[in-house]
Amino acid sequence: MSNCPICNSANRDFALRCASCGGILRQRAKTLDLFSTVFNLWRYPDFTFRKIILAEHKNYTTLIGLFEAVGISFLSLFIIKAGDVYSIDLLRLLSTGIGLAVVVYTPFLYVFLLLGYISTHVSRTGASLKGFVSSMIYGLHPIGLGSLVILPTEIAVFGPYVFSNNPSPQTINPAPFYLLGFLNCVLVIAALTFVIRLTRVLFGARKKSAIFAGIFFILLVVAIEITKRILVK
Repeated sequence: MSNCPICNSANRDFALRCASCGGILRQRAKTLDLFSTVFNLWRYPDFTFRKIILAEHKNYTTLIGLFEAVGISFLSLFIIKAGDVYSIDLLRLLSTGIGLAVVVYTPFLYVFLLLGYISTHVSRTGASLKGFVSSMIYGLHPIGLGSLVILPTEIAVFGPYVFSNNPSPQTINPAPFYLLGFLNCVLVIAALTFVIRLTRVLFGARKKSAIFAGIFFILLVVAIEITKRILVK
């Protein structure tokens, strides 16, 4: 809760106007600049998350979410070793990964965010569903960064065998395999850290992050099982 500077009435944390006197509690940004917003997330995460939640236009949210879905999609192909299950043809694997990102993992991402919004009662803070979704997608941007930088590097080094065990990419070239794997882990940890910071901004504590983690894990398992069934067919 936050107090109105005019009448001192208590208001929800992300309310723009006082519910009692109608006074302006805070200004909201009109638009978000992609690069400065991402840069400031690493420098001033709490302030930047508040800015994203309150921004009038949530620029680039859909684009960032799509890259995150692509990253999760190809991660699932790596986990299930799609080259062994489905096809070792690189072009076919790439088109399949992008198709799954659109059909399976983009809906997975937004269902996860919707369930997170409902189950943790984010609306009680005054944050809108759109503001919550945008801030969470911006918080998960390291996954999208991995799909833009690390995934193409892995494909350039290992070809279709990045999704195979016959032979495995570790056998083909162990040094870049471990280096790229380490960078992937760093980006995943960074994304989890941003989610924890966002829950602290929203609720003042980290306990709600366990709910997000549980929902994410369950939906991810379901999405990977759907991917397996699609590839087998």
